[in-house]
Amino acid sequence: MDRRRFLQGLGAVSVLFPLNPIVAASPSFEDFKKQQNDGFSNYKAQLDRDFAAYKKAVAEEFDSYQGKVKKVWGDDNVGSPTVLVQYSDDLKSRTIIDYEKGAITVELVDDNAAKGVGTKLREAMLQIADSTVKEAYKNDTLIQNIEKRVAKEITHQETAQVKNEPLISDVLTGIANPTKKQVVAVVNEALKSAEGSTRSTPQSGKKVFAFSIPLNPTNISKKSEQFKPLVLKYAAQEKIDPALVFAIMHSESAFNPMAKSHVPAYGLMQIVPNSAGKDASEKVYGKQRLLAPSYLYNSENNIKMGCAYLNILYYRYLSKIENPESRTYCVIAAYNTGSGNVAKAFGAGTSVTKAAVTINKMTPQQVYNKLVSSLPYAETKNYMKKVTPRYKAYQTEV
Repeated sequence: MDRRRFLQGLGAVSVLFPLNPIVAASPSFEDFKKQQNDGFSNYKAQLDRDFAAYKKAVAEEFDSYQGKVKKVWGDDNVGSPTVLVQYSDDLKSRTIIDYEKGAITVELVDDNAAKGVGTKLREAMLQIADSTVKEAYKNDTLIQNIEKRVAKEITHQETAQVKNEPLISDVLTGIANPTKKQVVAVVNEALKSAEGSTRSTPQSGKKVFAFSIPLNPTNISKKSEQFKPLVLKYAAQEKIDPALVFAIMHSESAFNPMAKSHVPAYGLMQIVPNSAGKDASEKVYGKQRLLAPSYLYNSENNIKMGCAYLNILYYRYLSKIENPESRTYCVIAAYNTGSGNVAKAFGAGTSVTKAAVTINKMTPQQVYNKLVSSLPYAETKNYMKKVTPRYKAYQTEV
């Protein structure tokens, strides 16, 4: 049978058996749209549950770990954005790096008449001095506990590998990537004039033995150079002044790559997963994701997300502010407290649109003065006073 006759026959048959019955049963556009909306609603609901579970996990892990620390030391010091505190597994020794004030301290809880304390303190000092960020991350029991909870309980998250970057050895030696031999030489020399001290503990018959060595202020200020290529890359990508990124990073963490706070906020730019992390991840990934500690202790990820959030503040939330300098002042405040609180400073409730009407009638200096005098929280007022001069200083360096 030739093709023409076959097709004619097929046409006759189709009268009794219509072709493409599936087409008639295919969903309408409205059905498709409903499926998409339902899928988004389900994702958002799961994400909300994830963030709630995350907040609960962080609070519980902080409380639990601080309680254990207090029993041994009489305080619950687990560090801050500018101070890294790390404990041994048995909690009987700890190292403290103060990136802002410039000092490394090692402390040991031992018997009143303990022998070999000096050797133990020296070994602890050498260990932290030569550590990388990756090692510090692995040795941070509190952060590891949070990361494990996140992996077990959270669905929509982003994790990453932490880098083998200098933790403090570059500051100690003044060398970008020093060898272990160079680090040991500097530590041994510093320990010759180290300040020693003792104090009591909550445990009977125990004392805290401590040594502290200073860090060169010039070397501390050079810590920013470690992150300059990444800052320049992502600031350019997000159309943000790199000087602003450096000023915020300096003020948030003093370039402590293991910065943390109970908020919680993590890393160089102190990204808060529940707020800035939501907005920045949506911009970068197309949908909101929960950023795990490991993700934010990766310096590139932290800077990428920090720059993405600054872009959101500058070009979206505060875009109606016309003067670039005035807008930058408002971005600085918003990075710390949110754009709604910036609006409150100008008597506009939480409406940035209304606040912009007032702001656009003011000079940049008047805007700055108003923020410093009228922001709802003293913390943000002080934040403005720290970041603004640093921003102007970094403009001459970047």
